[in-house]
Amino acid sequence: MKTLVTGATGFIGSHIIAALLARGDHVRGLVRDVERARSLRDQGVELVEGDITDLASLRRAVEGVECVFHTAALVGDWPDPKEARRVNVDATRELGEVSQAAGVRRFVQLSSLSVYGNRHHRGTDESAPYRYGDTYTDAKIDSDRAIRDLGAHGGIETVCLRPGFVYGPGDRMLLPKLLAGLAEGKFMYIGDGSKQMNCVYVEDVAEAAVLAATTPGATGQAYNVTDGSQTTLREFISFITDRVGLPAPTRQVPPPIAVAGCYTAERVGRLLGLRQAPMMNISRLRFIYYNQYYSIEKARRELGYAPRVGYREGLTATLEWFREEGLLPAGLAVAGAYAG
Repeated sequence: MKTLVTGATGFIGSHIIAALLARGDHVRGLVRDVERARSLRDQGVELVEGDITDLASLRRAVEGVECVFHTAALVGDWPDPKEARRVNVDATRELGEVSQAAGVRRFVQLSSLSVYGNRHHRGTDESAPYRYGDTYTDAKIDSDRAIRDLGAHGGIETVCLRPGFVYGPGDRMLLPKLLAGLAEGKFMYIGDGSKQMNCVYVEDVAEAAVLAATTPGATGQAYNVTDGSQTTLREFISFITDRVGLPAPTRQVPPPIAVAGCYTAERVGRLLGLRQAPMMNISRLRFIYYNQYYSIEKARRELGYAPRVGYREGLTATLEWFREEGLLPAGLAVAGAYAG
C-alpha cells in the first residue's frame, strides 16, 4: 500500500510511519523541512517538502497515493482561534478534497475524544453528539465533520479515529509539562483525583490507524481509541511520582471553585487577547477534573482493535525514553524497570 502521512515528524505521525514500514508499505511523509527529517529518509520514507496549509504542496503529496493518514494539526492549551481554524479545519478540508481528486482510496483522520465536549464521560460511545465549547474542541469538531461529510458524498472512503491523552516515547509536549509541574510542586487535584483517564499508548494508536486503513467495513465510521482501562488520575500520577522519586501531590481544589475559576479565566483571557494560557483553562480542566472514560467496544468489534500496553508498562518505557533524551527535570531519575 502506498501511503501518505502528514505530520510525519510529529509524535503520532512518526509512530504511524514506523507501523507502516513494519508492514512493508511504501510511505511518503509531508514535512516542512526535508533536512530536519533526514532520519525518516534514512528509514526509507519518501519525503515531500511542504506545508499543510499550502494547496500546491498538498497536491504534490497525494499524487499516486492509496491511503492518507492525516495527523498534522495545531495543538496546545491555548491555540489562536483563527490559526486553529486555518490549520485544523480549512487545511484538513482542502487535504480531503485534493485527496479525493487525486483518486486516493481511503482517508484516515486523526481526530480527538474532545469532540464529545467538556463534561463528565462515563462510557461515552461514538453515538454521542458533538458538543462545542472551546477553541481546540470546536476546531476538532469542524475538521471531523469536514472529513465525514466528504466521505458521505462518495468518491473517497473516510475513517475518523478519536484518541484522547496519547503518551509514549517521542512525546515532547504533554508529559514533559506534567513532569515539570510535578517537580515544581505546582500540580493540584480538582477533587480527590478519582476521575477516570482516557489514556492510550502511542503504539496502540498507530496500530488502530493501520486497522482503520485496512478494514473494509470501517468506511464512513468513527472510532474511540483508548487503552480500554478505567485508570484514575491519582493512579496515573502516583505511578509517575513513584518512578521518578517525587512526593505524591496532595493538594486539592474544590471542584465548584476550580470549574468557575477556569471558565472565568478562559473568557477573560480571550477578551484580553492573552498569548499565554491561564494557569487553569478548559484543556487542563478536561485532564484533571472531568471523568474521561470512553467506550472502545466499537473499535474492538469492527476493527479488531486490541490495546496491548497499559499505563504501567507504557509509562515505564516513556520515562526511560525521557531519561535517555534528557527530558527529565533536573535532579530526577527513573527507578528500575517495572516488573508487574
